Amino acid sequence: MSSTKEKIAEILRELGINWVRNFEVRDPQYIAVSRLCRGLGHDVEMTLKLTVLNALVSYQLTGKGEDHWNYFANYFIRNRPTDLCGDFVNYIINSRYLARFRDSRLKRIKGVCPQMAGLSISNYLSDLASLWRLIVRIMNARGDEKTIVFAVKMAYYVGRACGLDVNVPMDIPIPVDYRVTVITICSGLMPVMGSPSNVADLARELMTRRRAEIQRAWSEVSRLSGIPPLNLDSIIWVLGGLLINSSFNVDKAIDEAKTLNMYNEKIPELLHLLGGRCIDR
Repeated sequence: MSSTKEKIAEILRELGINWVRNFEVRDPQYIAVSRLCRGLGHDVEMTLKLTVLNALVSYQLTGKGEDHWNYFANYFIRNRPTDLCGDFVNYIINSRYLARFRDSRLKRIKGVCPQMAGLSISNYLSDLASLWRLIVRIMNARGDEKTIVFAVKMAYYVGRACGLDVNVPMDIPIPVDYRVTVITICSGLMPVMGSPSNVADLARELMTRRRAEIQRAWSEVSRLSGIPPLNLDSIIWVLGGLLINSSFNVDKAIDEAKTLNMYNEKIPELLHLLGGRCIDR
């Protein structure tokens, strides 16, 4: 009998990378950066720098990720940057989604932005692994941290949204945030003691402490399905969001997927596998 990991991988393999890429363009985060690219007159360099900087401060938000990215796009469409670093600092100060740990975010950007401002980072879009290494170097980090791999994913979105042919390498791990951790626990891909009835608290506790284990689980799903982890993240993040926001009511999640034009006959089975132990709790 095949494991949950193999069942998820089998569905994703059947759906294929082209379906996943079509799914991604309906991701609210993709839609936000697509609007930003248009709003900035298809200035790929500026759109990319703003998006990477925003990804690097996108942690422990005071609101939904979708709303945060909408606010970000709207803010810079209305306030086209003339001084990248100064204008981004003002954005952090003004965003209600970044209110928590605002000083830490400001410190991070004041350290990172001047290093990035003088670079032509859009040249790295043809090789996202090289962009990953660049961000790791600028951040003086290990490379598997949530905001760093998420920044590469959002750079990929910018490339596609601005009309470039961009592909994701297999070796960049999935960004581990609250939502991905919840789905990893609920699907059973990460064994935990007892019932996941307190999955929200458990996820907050484990998302940093067991990050490597979570990334290994999804990297194995990627290997079995042929879908790179950063592409896979879009599926988990969006469908996971539908499950979490519906309190793991699969029928409601299916209805919402249809509303967002993300439905496929395989989606109900995938939702049941991703929601697993948390459905009907």
